[in-house]
Amino acid sequence: MKRIILYFFLITNIIYSQGAWMVSNRTHPELSWETIKTENFNIHFHDGLYDIALKGANMAEKLRPILMKQVGLKSLKQLDIVFTSEDEVMNGFAVPANYTVIWVDQNDATIWGEGEKWLRVVLAHELQHLVFFNVTKSWLPSPMDQLYSRPPAWFVEGQAEYFTEKWRPFRFDISHKYHVLKNSIHKIKDPHNDGFSKVLYFADRFGDEKLKNILNHRDTLRLFNFSQAFKKFTGITMKQFEEDWRRNMNTYYFGLRSQKEAYTDIGNTYALPMRYVYGFDWFIKDSTKIVMVGRKNDKQRDLSLILAIRDTDKEKQILNKRLKKNKNEQQKKIKPIWELKELDYGRIGRYVKVSPDGKKIVYSKYGYAKNQSLTWDVHVIDIDSKEKTRLTHTKRANNACWSPDGKKIAFVSHKNSTSNLFSVVLDKPKSIERITNYSGDVQIVTPAWSPDGDKIAYALSKEDGNVDIVVFDLNRKEPIRVTSQEGVDYRPVWHPTSNKITYTSHSNMTPNFHTVDINTKNIIQNTNIGDAVNTISWNYDRSAITGLTLGDVDSARVVDVDPSRIAASKDIIMNPHYSSWRDKSPDHVIPNLDSIPDAYDTLISHKYSSINNIKHLGTILLPDVTGLFYNGAYTDVTGRNIFNSFVFSDWDKVYGGFGYLSATGRPIGGFWGFNFYKDIFFNERIYNQNNDYLIEFYNGLELFGYRNYNFGKVLSSNHNLRYALKFFDRKVVLEPDSLDIFSQAVPESGKEGSLTLSYTFVSKRPELDGLYIPRNGYGFKVEGNFVDKDLWGDFTYNRYNIDFYSNKKIGPTVLFIRGRYEIISGNPPAQETAGIVDIPSSYYAGQIIFGKEHMSPRGFEGSILGDGAFMGSAELRGPLLNLNILEILKFVKAGKLSFSCISDFGKVWGSQNNDWIITAGAEARLAIIIGNMPLFIYSMGIAQPVENWSENPNADGIEPYIRLALVNPF
Repeated sequence: MKRIILYFFLITNIIYSQGAWMVSNRTHPELSWETIKTENFNIHFHDGLYDIALKGANMAEKLRPILMKQVGLKSLKQLDIVFTSEDEVMNGFAVPANYTVIWVDQNDATIWGEGEKWLRVVLAHELQHLVFFNVTKSWLPSPMDQLYSRPPAWFVEGQAEYFTEKWRPFRFDISHKYHVLKNSIHKIKDPHNDGFSKVLYFADRFGDEKLKNILNHRDTLRLFNFSQAFKKFTGITMKQFEEDWRRNMNTYYFGLRSQKEAYTDIGNTYALPMRYVYGFDWFIKDSTKIVMVGRKNDKQRDLSLILAIRDTDKEKQILNKRLKKNKNEQQKKIKPIWELKELDYGRIGRYVKVSPDGKKIVYSKYGYAKNQSLTWDVHVIDIDSKEKTRLTHTKRANNACWSPDGKKIAFVSHKNSTSNLFSVVLDKPKSIERITNYSGDVQIVTPAWSPDGDKIAYALSKEDGNVDIVVFDLNRKEPIRVTSQEGVDYRPVWHPTSNKITYTSHSNMTPNFHTVDINTKNIIQNTNIGDAVNTISWNYDRSAITGLTLGDVDSARVVDVDPSRIAASKDIIMNPHYSSWRDKSPDHVIPNLDSIPDAYDTLISHKYSSINNIKHLGTILLPDVTGLFYNGAYTDVTGRNIFNSFVFSDWDKVYGGFGYLSATGRPIGGFWGFNFYKDIFFNERIYNQNNDYLIEFYNGLELFGYRNYNFGKVLSSNHNLRYALKFFDRKVVLEPDSLDIFSQAVPESGKEGSLTLSYTFVSKRPELDGLYIPRNGYGFKVEGNFVDKDLWGDFTYNRYNIDFYSNKKIGPTVLFIRGRYEIISGNPPAQETAGIVDIPSSYYAGQIIFGKEHMSPRGFEGSILGDGAFMGSAELRGPLLNLNILEILKFVKAGKLSFSCISDFGKVWGSQNNDWIITAGAEARLAIIIGNMPLFIYSMGIAQPVENWSENPNADGIEPYIRLALVNPF
């Protein structure tokens, strides 16, 4: 029972810990925070963001009455808004504690916003979430009220989008087209995605008043109950509603598609040599090479920069063999054979360009920079030498392109929501020059240098939010706007003559090709696709513009379009029953905020006070006849000071703990904090062959700190340093009656004063099924625990651990290797003995262990105890079978089968047995999945010492083992 409570304690504390630092897991002590106050808001921001904070304050005051009116909320407490640009993150979040955190200073969000500025969209969206929390709150504290009311995530996000945003290509029209074609519209996982269209459909069908009724309804307990309210005011269940919505979406999008051009209508289509491609570029005058950004397979979760080289020699060999085999056979076209080389990986920008001489590639990459901030920067790689050069450092730089002579690179860099175009001489990376001189809320994306070298075209969004193509004359230092229609115009591609540009336009809500003559500004529409097609580059072999298609088929398809082509266009005829949802808007629409006078021209800022801005994050309170459970959390609104308390009582005794975490980075950098425990923090492990547990409580105080670091090359390679000073009273509360293995190690209680230091390095790329069978990565960890009774307590001893592992993909299998060395010196409690035993450890979620990890080779019987021990493992893990053999309420599943050949080996020092122990066998694994988390991964197998396999190849008499399996140790 206490173990379950501890799990709940950990989960709720993780949920409560809401701060901007949670994205990068870094603190920023270099930032100074300030506060400005309005009538209804407290605005908190760090240095450099005053102008944005003032603008946001005026926006918030204008938005507040409209948002309240939309949902029928009569009163609203003062709200807190936190603005930060410590990381380049296009996001924001709201917390029921009446505050929101928003990352500002965005550039590429201008495409996503489709005419609306980032600050306006994200601020309105997050404030609507705060309004939602207030209109649905009840007498139960948060998050207990949300756990009771259970509104689906799609409704929470969808109503925020409906009330504050407009339906647009990247929010989420293009995505819906993809899912309709894949027959997966009902399987969309992102609640922002299907939530928007579901609430649009709901409001069109039932009206805004029904939305308001649902939000304000309370059941007989005076609590918000979403499913009950939904059924009461609509007359149908949510299940029926979602089926109606699915049918409507499919009918609408298929009906729309049938009246548009097909890809085969607009040009020649063909496949790229990789399935998942998000950006690419041709090599000029070399059709045997392509550079691509994408994923090599459907399991990869980061992106790769890939060089594809066509193997024409191998194609000729295949063709010649066919002709020799049958001379009369008509010559058939050989499918192109490509060799794919990964040049870089991580979070790679989709806008990638090859140098005119074909020797280098420029691209942008997201990573840790100065002060460990996450930002985009421009990189160049030499194709032959594979040498990488980081051209910019902490510039928030993206969208790079080459000059026609290949000597310069132009790129976009932004600061405090103002973007400008810069150039750098490749041989002089410090010679960065500013090209444009914009000020205010301006964004620039997708620049392209003209073939004659005199002009740069780019997409520009000024204060009005519309995104148009601008041509900047480098000689006259003059920008000329060449498009002006509504909708995003971007991705300009120059024609070789430098007098025309073909670009992607969202003018009809769908990305399509348009071409403009920059002298006459005459525009023609080249394509009228119903799905999507985006301009990429000029195809010199075919004198055409190459575009990337939607990507809904079994390969990444491109199409070459004649830039003089004129699209077939006709009026769309659609039954309003299926299409009217697209045009639905709220009864109370947010007006153009610029039309409302600002309430404040200036506001006096004050130094931010954490103490004055403490918020109650949440409380879990569960009393019953068996006892009382309480978990509470408080934080300041920046999320940099977090307080947690936890109490459990059986109505006889009280157990609990209290903790504090500082994410300020002061005074020594990183995170630090303290925890106090009373009969609640424990370690557990199996302590005999009957699987009986030894449980120890650790009562006392723990002072701890940790710091993460990344050198900026790869997001997935991180260093971690941890330290802790502990004063614990170890109390054995449960021990086995039989100590068969540890007969000379009767558990001891006593006090300990200790200093713990540890260093961990992990380099592991994210991938699907990485929780079950990681196919890459390695890690190293060294830890020292120094216990001294002169510091405090009854014991003096030292314990050292060295641990490493590696995952290496070999064909369809994965080779996992691990080694762990432990040495103990001094006079420790008896239960701290090192050695090799046939008692398994319990690994939760394939990794987590509560207590000491036994060295337990599979197939070994007996025990060897000493002062130091080593154990290694080698496993050849077979492919994961993605099937569930049991499913309960779609929440609890048993599945994810896999099979492995395994071998364990180890040795103990300081004992009478100095021999190496080596075992081998085979096992199968089965995961018990709660939600999407593999809480338990069981291994079932047979193993024995390697020398016994020759004598007993059928493993006769060997008892199979069942244990919780280790996937990766950290």
